[in-house]
Amino acid sequence: MKINDANRLRMLYFLVFCCTASWLPIFADYLKHRGLSGIEIGLILSVTPIMMFSVQPFYGMLADRLGYKNCLLLSSFFASISYVCYLFEGSFSYLLIITVFMSLFYNTIQPILDSMSLKLAQNNPAFSYGTLRIAGAAGWAFTGVVVGHYIDAVNTTVIFVYSAISMLLTFIFTFSLKSADQKPSAPASQSFQNIRDVFGNKTLIFLLICVFLVSACATTIWNFYSIYMKENGASASLVGYGLSLQGLCELPLFYFSAKIIGKLGIKTTLLITVLTTAVRMLLYSLIKNPHVAVFIEILHGISWSLFWVVCVEYVNMLVREDWRVTGQSLLYAAYYGVGAIVGNFWTGYLYDAKMKLADIFLLNAGAVAIVGLFIWIFMKRAGRLHVELQKG
Repeated sequence: MKINDANRLRMLYFLVFCCTASWLPIFADYLKHRGLSGIEIGLILSVTPIMMFSVQPFYGMLADRLGYKNCLLLSSFFASISYVCYLFEGSFSYLLIITVFMSLFYNTIQPILDSMSLKLAQNNPAFSYGTLRIAGAAGWAFTGVVVGHYIDAVNTTVIFVYSAISMLLTFIFTFSLKSADQKPSAPASQSFQNIRDVFGNKTLIFLLICVFLVSACATTIWNFYSIYMKENGASASLVGYGLSLQGLCELPLFYFSAKIIGKLGIKTTLLITVLTTAVRMLLYSLIKNPHVAVFIEILHGISWSLFWVVCVEYVNMLVREDWRVTGQSLLYAAYYGVGAIVGNFWTGYLYDAKMKLADIFLLNAGAVAIVGLFIWIFMKRAGRLHVELQKG
């Protein structure tokens, strides 16, 4: 059976997010069981975003020289090896070194897949970023229940067995990509040319600041969800069900994201997703029953999936076509880089100060609500300016 380019991308998204769902939400819990302090946990969790922020531009230039396929082969192979290294006992320093090695290769995979998706969507209007990225949500949903069950049956180290297998399968399936079609449409080195002109776009800078602030608060969800649930008495299996529900709720939002944004408008959609994130964290702070808390994940599709799609589309709209790689790089740096770094240390510091995660969520909910208020004010001012220009 012949597999088309879109389905190849979907399969790779599925496998990559099977890997991500295996280790990322449970990683802080794993480190806690290894006896690390909150600050040590925050430091190791921050390695991945630090590497994303510092290494990604150079890896983009490498991708331009080698092509997407070769870079995916290189990254998935060494990422698979790195997850195996977590299965061995080691000190804080050992875990830190392994995480640096893992992040160096793991970080590069999703941006390459996103670049391939945006390129395919641009060349073929039958597809959109959301309809391709949806396969990643399916991988996340599938993995949550399975991994949660085996954590209860074995221990938390099982997350790295699944991560290694998923990355190895990614490596194998990448061979099916067409080598000639997997190079960037423009040199990655050009993505950082004329960066001053991009930074001169006030709307883009405002958006990136908002993304950074939301990420700094929402990182608590991504990396400390398992600890939060277990503080309320949840089993690893129940945590797995919650993670799977997140993935299931992503599916319709990714699929219909283009229609939703077209109906509501990009600014209104952004505001709705940010406020939903605030409500989600407020509910985490209020609900103490872990079985009830699982249903908070129904909001995940709006607060994450739709939020990310609208940010990707908004950046594409704000920058010129020949600078769009620059815009997307800045978006990744704001959310997965600086925002995640600050969020990890922020949560780790408060956790060391004996603050419960429910209380941290309440604090973060207030901060995100303020971001939503600023977005609403920005929209009102932009709307008045538009009216004045029309009258003039």
